Amino acid sequence: MRCAIHRFGFVKKALALAVFIAAGAAGPVVGRELNGMSGDEIKVLEQRLADASCYRGAIDGNISKPLTAAKAACPDQEPRLTIETGMHTASIERISVDAQCHLLATGSDDKTVRLWSLPTGRLLHTQRLPAGDANSGKIYAVALTPDGQTIAAGGWDAHYDIDKRNGIYVFDAASGGNLRRIGAFSNVVQHLVFSADGTKLAAGLGGKNGVRVYETATMRELMADEDYGDSADGLAFAADGTLYATSYDGFIRRYSRDLKRTAKVKAVGDKRPFAIAVNPVSGLLGIGFADSTKVDIIDPNDLHRIAAADTSVVNNGSLSRVTWSSDGKYLYAGGRYSAKFGNDWHFPLLKFLPNGQRTGPLIATAENALYSLQPCGDAIAFGASDPSFGFVKSDGSATTLGLSRAVDMRSKKADDFSVSPDGTRLRFGLGIGGVKPVVFDLLGASLEDAPKSIAGLVAPKLEGLPIKDFVDSLTPKFGTTTIKLQEYESSRAVAIRPDNAGFVMGADYSLRSFDGTGKERWSIDITGLAWGVNLARDGELVLVAYGDGTVRWHRWSDGKELLALFVDRSDRRWVAWTPTGYYAASPGGEDLIGWHMNRGWEQTADFFPAARFHDRFNRPDIVQLVLETLNESEAVKKANIGSKRKEDSRSISAALPPIVNILSPIGDSPFSGTTIDVTYSTRSPSGLPIDKVEVLVDGRPVTARGLGPQQTSTDRRSLTIPVPAKDVEISLIARSGTLVGEPGRVRLTYAGAATGQPGDNLKPTLYALVIGISKYSNPDLRLEYAAKDASDFAAAAMSQKGGLYGNVVVKTLLDAEVSRGSVVEALEWMEKQVTARDFGMVFAAGHGTTDLQQNYWFLPADADITRLRATAVSQDDILRTMRSLSGKALLFLDTCHSNQAVGAGTAKTRGAVDMNIILSELRKTENGVVTFASSTGRELSMESPEWKNGAFTKAIIEGLFKGEADPYHTGTVTVSQLDAFVTNRVKKLTDGGQHPVMSRPTGMQDYPIALVK
Repeated sequence: MRCAIHRFGFVKKALALAVFIAAGAAGPVVGRELNGMSGDEIKVLEQRLADASCYRGAIDGNISKPLTAAKAACPDQEPRLTIETGMHTASIERISVDAQCHLLATGSDDKTVRLWSLPTGRLLHTQRLPAGDANSGKIYAVALTPDGQTIAAGGWDAHYDIDKRNGIYVFDAASGGNLRRIGAFSNVVQHLVFSADGTKLAAGLGGKNGVRVYETATMRELMADEDYGDSADGLAFAADGTLYATSYDGFIRRYSRDLKRTAKVKAVGDKRPFAIAVNPVSGLLGIGFADSTKVDIIDPNDLHRIAAADTSVVNNGSLSRVTWSSDGKYLYAGGRYSAKFGNDWHFPLLKFLPNGQRTGPLIATAENALYSLQPCGDAIAFGASDPSFGFVKSDGSATTLGLSRAVDMRSKKADDFSVSPDGTRLRFGLGIGGVKPVVFDLLGASLEDAPKSIAGLVAPKLEGLPIKDFVDSLTPKFGTTTIKLQEYESSRAVAIRPDNAGFVMGADYSLRSFDGTGKERWSIDITGLAWGVNLARDGELVLVAYGDGTVRWHRWSDGKELLALFVDRSDRRWVAWTPTGYYAASPGGEDLIGWHMNRGWEQTADFFPAARFHDRFNRPDIVQLVLETLNESEAVKKANIGSKRKEDSRSISAALPPIVNILSPIGDSPFSGTTIDVTYSTRSPSGLPIDKVEVLVDGRPVTARGLGPQQTSTDRRSLTIPVPAKDVEISLIARSGTLVGEPGRVRLTYAGAATGQPGDNLKPTLYALVIGISKYSNPDLRLEYAAKDASDFAAAAMSQKGGLYGNVVVKTLLDAEVSRGSVVEALEWMEKQVTARDFGMVFAAGHGTTDLQQNYWFLPADADITRLRATAVSQDDILRTMRSLSGKALLFLDTCHSNQAVGAGTAKTRGAVDMNIILSELRKTENGVVTFASSTGRELSMESPEWKNGAFTKAIIEGLFKGEADPYHTGTVTVSQLDAFVTNRVKKLTDGGQHPVMSRPTGMQDYPIALVK
């Protein structure tokens, strides 16, 4: 899931600069270490290291060995590419809820802690702790104080990379601030739990490290019991403060309120007691066992078993996770036990009475193992390895609130993981195996449904070499020889080269290559199971379906990764990227990855979405060449020659955008007035001055009181924002010159009376700029119906006068009227007309193209494709107008028509229009533009004499202005309704040959854009 980028000696220089900062002067060593750094790079490093205060503290008093001290002081400062979907991308190891069941915290193998609002399941905050490579930074334990104010988290601490010691991180739940790190343990943190009164925090540790208890207020250690023979996995406080613990060593332990151990009893049910839960009414204990189907009910007084739960129905897996209901009437258990419900497999909960009798039917929950259970009001909250989380209500119904957005890569076999000979087209299921199959086309920059096998795509070859027992096996064989894997590792999939000269094997912890005799050529460690493998380029490319939801292309010669693909299975956004971070993406897909950057041990790590580095790293040309060259460096050189670009060798750390954090109010807070007071802080990791902070309400700019000049360092400020009388999302965006930071967001709930505001009775005006060109000066560019599309759109827009809009003003440019000058003049007209209450629409039908630098251009009637800057309208011209509109901004682009001239000669070297590029730019929150495009990627748009329109325009007019996008007859058509209608209508009109796309900025709510008359 991660890869380091642009190392450029950053760490070496950073350590030297740390000495410079701490010592107050640059001695001979420092001078040599900083040699070759530019002034800007020194400024950036100085800012980051001053921010990471661990450097100064560690170096102080250690000037004789400054570099050694500095290296031991802080987390690795290298940026790491990470997947980010707004939901966990790896197993949720633990969950925790507050006493009122208003908040739920989750900790995951994806190295994040997330806080969710209940009962909605809305994400409130993502906490990023220090993280490194492989397992470094994985979260195994999380606990929320009963009052919901504090979170503790632990697992495989990144600090272990430095001194072989793990710690616990404690921080404010709402903001992630006031981060503290406590403890120094030689093994991982397995479990954390706060006492019922919130005054104590207990930690169960891996290995033979036992249990620790801390005072919450001071984090002073109150108790340490290291008399354990194996890991302490289960902890539970009773209401009176008594603490119970279970361990893999087979014992159950009890500690009194003063934390003295008062009992140690061997468990009866099985050898490895895992989870333990205390009945809140009777005090009875429930215990689940690792890798066992048994569940015991224990007397808290002497820890003997009083009942064995009836688990006779369980015929596989384990019931290692247990919890009691809040009223104490039932004990629930689950784990790795799976059962079939209809045609689907789920991992259910079992429900028992306090005497162990099973009651009620099995309760279907997640699609993978249950890893954590907690009582939450009258329900049971669960966290699973899908990852997913949700509730089981008292009536036995289950609700999933958070569900993985990653592709389920399990069982990617045969045609469910087939590839083209050149490795650029791939068919796989978004669900397990072949469920919801799609085909990804790297060169076409598209992802489409593929319900049937596709000619030319090849399944993994399994014949030709004597390989057997390789599916889900601990002992795969080549002939009669067992292939040695890591301890407890199973092989998952195999693919044989076309020439039988070798094969590749995917396993739990490794990817391995073998020659034709079964001799291992190389083995690389992986962070997620390799569920499927295949080969392309005559065996020179290795494709792997990984458990983190990615497909990755590796080089056969040495296993080096060349390319990765991640698809959001919910909305089908996708992004493909190289190890250095160059990427190609669908609209919004670039938001799926970003750079995690550590700071200090007691500072939250930063995360910067790839979209913030769009101009530099959005390079489809590089991504498409890397599978051809089998070498990323060569692909970069070749692409830069073709596009006449120079490689940017700066560290990414030198161009970090500013950060804004909303401190108050917290998410889901109620409000009732017409304004909201917001407190926020800003920070500039690059050290560049923060020029300004912009305010958006529901995705559109507003003027707030209190905005003024910003500062480079942390700057805490307040402002007053006008808001409508409804639920709103407020976004703050900081700018440093051309660097635009990721929005700080908070969603608030309106709790006041539904009273009107001044001007509510005034209808907005619709201003529409409508452009269409069929009769291009260049005969090879001419189209049949683009001008008619524009005329029809303009007439349809006028029909909305007196409906949603009090007035409609349309400026139409057709055929010869459309020049670069006339379009720019019309765009300027729109900028001057649209007020905060109005709507601004731009419709453009004709031709577009993408230049060598991946910039989009709209071609006027007299456009010369060899002189785009002088004769065409650039994406910057369009963006400048759309983002400056005070009101709501909508853009309709039908500019991907096929023609002879754009596909030949000079234009051919420029490539077809890649709509993903401009759509991703328009989608950014700071632009605030809703965009409808006729097609996606490099796909062509279609027009037909049967319709006498383009398919896209026909669908827009039918859906938006004729009301066909209002399926439930509500009387209005909203943005999302139009999107759904146009997608289906165009697909039907073109027999699936064209796929329109709508792009809406994150945080912008759906809203009506037409009334049905």
